Amino acid sequence: MPLYEYYCADCNGVFELLRPVRQAANDQPCPECDADAKRIMSREFAAFTYRDGYARRIPDDGSYIHLGEKVSTTISRSVDSYSHPELEPPDTSRPSVEDIEKYEASQVAKQQAEFKPNERIMTQDTRTVAKIREKMVKTRGTPAEERAKQNAIRTEKEFIKKQQKANT
Repeated sequence: MPLYEYYCADCNGVFELLRPVRQAANDQPCPECDADAKRIMSREFAAFTYRDGYARRIPDDGSYIHLGEKVSTTISRSVDSYSHPELEPPDTSRPSVEDIEKYEASQVAKQQAEFKPNERIMTQDTRTVAKIREKMVKTRGTPAEERAKQNAIRTEKEFIKKQQKANT
């Protein structure tokens, strides 16, 4: 049986009674003065619903709580239970100029170690074009930028064909 609260106007008192649902709306006698008391909504009343297997307070704003912090989604990947992808600070560390130069030097050394005499020898111009092409392929931009990239790639291919014809 549910617990209901009633208010007696004569003695200005609030009391609780366990009543069947069909009798809940009926006025009940006050335990102190026997006057009829009307049913009131409890102040501790809290409505809940279930969404995605979690109890949610009504009205539901669509967010979740992870260790006292609001997040928009549940954890969907394997992480420890004390962290959440939305609460982790993004990795904004960028490599320094020295790190980039070291990496490029190691790549050049690696290419020189793997050099095969039968491969086509690239001139400085073709290396520059190849680097530009690699950068263009790795990045994505607006549709206008993508069209410009495709035009640049097409121009580069034509340039390489002209160089090959001139060398033969």
